[in-house]
Amino acid sequence: MKNDESIKEIWQAVKLGLKDAFPAFAYDLWVPSLELSSIDESRAVLSCRSATKYKIIKNRHIDTISHVFGEVLGYPVAVDIILDEEEDKEEEKKPEPERERAREYVRRDGNMDSGTDNYVFHKEYTFDNFIVGGSNKFAHAACTAVANNPGEVYNPLFIYGQSGLGKTHLMYAVANEVRRQDPKKKIIYVTCEEFTNELIEALAKKNPMVNSAFREKYRQADVLLIDDVQFIGGKESMQEEFFHTFNELYDNHKQIILTSDRPPKEINLLVERLRFRFEVGLLADIQPPDMELRSAIIMKKAETAGLSLSPEVVRYLSDKLKSNIRQIEGSLKRLGAISFLSGEEITPEMAARCLSDIVSEELPLSVKISRVMEAVSDKYGIEESDIRSKKRTSDITWARHVAVYILRKKTDMSLQDIGTELKRDHSTILHSYNTIEREISTNPPFAAEINELLNEIDI
Repeated sequence: MKNDESIKEIWQAVKLGLKDAFPAFAYDLWVPSLELSSIDESRAVLSCRSATKYKIIKNRHIDTISHVFGEVLGYPVAVDIILDEEEDKEEEKKPEPERERAREYVRRDGNMDSGTDNYVFHKEYTFDNFIVGGSNKFAHAACTAVANNPGEVYNPLFIYGQSGLGKTHLMYAVANEVRRQDPKKKIIYVTCEEFTNELIEALAKKNPMVNSAFREKYRQADVLLIDDVQFIGGKESMQEEFFHTFNELYDNHKQIILTSDRPPKEINLLVERLRFRFEVGLLADIQPPDMELRSAIIMKKAETAGLSLSPEVVRYLSDKLKSNIRQIEGSLKRLGAISFLSGEEITPEMAARCLSDIVSEELPLSVKISRVMEAVSDKYGIEESDIRSKKRTSDITWARHVAVYILRKKTDMSLQDIGTELKRDHSTILHSYNTIEREISTNPPFAAEINELLNEIDI
């Protein structure tokens, strides 16, 4: 159990996180009623001063609060809320208009319409605190150019790379810089999932005014930023709506920025006319950071978090945390929280112990290949030796095509490397890969089958 000063510091950090997690009105309505009563390494207890709010927060918002605690501490804790009955007089003291606003919010079941289309600022994401290295230099330069001349250069800008490498940071940095230069610009940031949900809701209401309001919201943007656009694949209504929104903005020289975990040509079930539009601007990829960049990121993130790390700790972390920047951030939060709560100095040994469930040794390539071949063999009932053989029966050939595709997706092997492994020339391997690509783009059940297979292979 921590002392009052420690509890106060943790609660202040959590409240900052809740400001990002809740719309402004929701934060003002719920969070001031809460206080952090106690916390240890497994459990946090909040007290609530309002019986009405206690029930709503506990039933509807506990997951969000728990998530923010985990983000701040770097490890999960169970969050409990108790009612402070002595102070349950808040509702009666409120001016009547405020009480009515609260009732209206509750009647809408906790779903908050912000009443604004504009970008909600995350001011901490800027170009100044984005650490540039060889793996992200091109994307950073492209975003800087777009921020200084929105709609005039590199439109659309399509940033792609695996999760946690800084794509969203760059989007926010563009938005913040555009707003700094021209506060009147209408900026909209939305995830692909949010865009989809809004469209579904608008269509479900079958109200022309609702549909018109949805279209007007997005088509009047000066800067439209859509995150994780790969999820547009296979959603026909969404692709149709976005196609027209894209055209309207593009024709009026409004800036469009899209992020994805893959380039447009690899987005399954994406209609050709949208793929063409995504590729008409600039494609910028972000690769995982190398050792030098990881070290720079760790030192900068540690400095921001107020952590003092020795060169030995930095070296250990940069060697072990290879996945993405999000993994680095989460690891530093965990180390900082455990050090803060326990009073233990952060050393390489302490980091190894506390991050044992995060840090894993890189599997040898031979093991990765073996796991892929075993998974494909099991899936299609074909012996691995047959997949590697010269046999050309249709079932063996198809399994071989899939093996080539999975090897390319799940490892760092080039098509040339795969050809060497399977004793096939480059043109044969390319044909196998393209065959599966075409089938995925035209056969949704097969696309789902391959996606399931990719997720099953743990490498």
